[in-house]
Amino acid sequence: MILLLCLLSPGVFAIVFPDPPANGSDSTGSFSDTFDENGTALFLQPLSDDERLEALIARTGVPLLELAAGGIYSAYNGDDAALRDRATGICSLAGGARHDALTLEVSPEIAPAHTDFIAALDEYIAAGTLLGGSAPLNQSMVDEALDHLVLGTEHLLGAMQGCRSPDAGNPETEPVLMSHATELAPEFPDALQIGERFRYDDASGANSGSVVVFRIRTLSSFYTTGVKPQSYAAKSGESFLLVAIKATHLGHKGDSTNYRLQAPRESAFILYYAGETYRPIPPPGPTNQGEAYSGRLLERHESVDGYLFFEVPEDFDPLHAYIEASIGRASPVWYLGDGVAAW
Repeated sequence: MILLLCLLSPGVFAIVFPDPPANGSDSTGSFSDTFDENGTALFLQPLSDDERLEALIARTGVPLLELAAGGIYSAYNGDDAALRDRATGICSLAGGARHDALTLEVSPEIAPAHTDFIAALDEYIAAGTLLGGSAPLNQSMVDEALDHLVLGTEHLLGAMQGCRSPDAGNPETEPVLMSHATELAPEFPDALQIGERFRYDDASGANSGSVVVFRIRTLSSFYTTGVKPQSYAAKSGESFLLVAIKATHLGHKGDSTNYRLQAPRESAFILYYAGETYRPIPPPGPTNQGEAYSGRLLERHESVDGYLFFEVPEDFDPLHAYIEASIGRASPVWYLGDGVAAW
């Protein structure tokens, strides 16, 4: 885990955020400024909250990962003093970032990244609070704090992946923060079929899980259920595609004390169709069509299932559609053209 954190932190940020803000600059300021050839400052458009979130993650992500890695190293070496110092740093950095993140009103397209970032900060704060108090540290407290650090890192990497498009590292391609980006839809000759299960182990190798796409359907409208129902109607020329996902914690193995498995979050899924890519809309909650899928922590042998909601063209044809999930280092793909009759 120490090596994983140390290797991932600089590499992932180099890809997702190729141009980090300069030292001392206010990356979340109200305006983005540059200079002309005479050195005169040119004031451009105000930064959007989407851009502020991106800058906030870029500014705090690497230090948080480094503090987490240092905390894990100190825990395994039994250095309680260093562990408490890093816990204090984690609480301070994560607490400030959380305050800033909660003030942002991001677009629906980047909302999953915002949610993941808040979740990551909550996990880091929980770890820092456990370790930074005055009570003597014991193994149970340290183990629980390490679980929080691992989960916080998973959420942080999810936020980083969901904040920018796959082409963000290409200097010739502008960042895309829309629900779908135009690019050539790939072909996946080894894609799984609807109903086929993908099995995987978590990063620690202690827990096994599975993910399966088991049904799809299209419709023009739906509504949420509950105290305040809300109706959703497709835009002109569009429809909603519902993709049913089920994630299961298959079991625990080894001597690790972490018995929980993180199911893939909504932001981990990408739909490829007719030369474009689509991201799920934020989970609307319980609907008249069924529950929305929302990846969460699973206990042993627990499952979570529900629909991912996509906005797609009205003439959507599943024969040309694939859905990909980012699960750790694996990226399983399902072909949506088979099994459509299982609606």
